[in-house]
Parts: sequence; C-alpha cells; structure tokens
Amino acid sequence: MSSSIDSSRRATLARGMRLAGIIIIAAVAGRSASVGAKATKSEMQYQDHPHEGKECGDCKSFKPDSSNTDVGQCSLVEGLIRRNGWCTAFAPK
Repeated sequence: MSSSIDSSRRATLARGMRLAGIIIIAAVAGRSASVGAKATKSEMQYQDHPHEGKECGDCKSFKPDSSNTDVGQCSLVEGLIRRNGWCTAFAPK
C-alpha cells in the first residue's frame, strides 16, 4: 500500500513540476514579445522636424533606408521615420 501511495505522490509532483515549467515558459515568452514591441509616434511625441538641434539622423536608434536616406526605421518607434525628425527617445550616436 505504501508503495502505491509513494508512486502516486511522485506522479502528482511530476505533473505539478511540468505545469509550473509550462507556466514559467509562457510568462517569459509573453514578456519577450512585449520587449520587442515599438512605441507609437504619439507616445514618443515624434515630430517630422528637428528639436533644439537634435534629429533622428543623429540618433543611435535610427537606421536609414537603403534607397532613400531621408527616411528610415527606428528601433524604438514604429512606422516610417524622417531623418530630420525628432522624438523623446533621442539618444545621440
């Protein structure tokens, strides 16, 4: 009798550990997805012109388009970004 109780406890414990592992993996995966999300232009107060001499072309997050260097992508802000634009995420190169 004791042997069957011990195996039942082990089986229950193993199922619980697998469930806990699944929950942890799901939580980490959800957090990773949100880390990759970009902010909207309005959230970052993006504007299509420089601000106090600062512009996207001088920011480390700006990557110019290969065919049109006046526009590009930002690693922090979604959408098409103008080289001479600016937002609150500006960080000099």
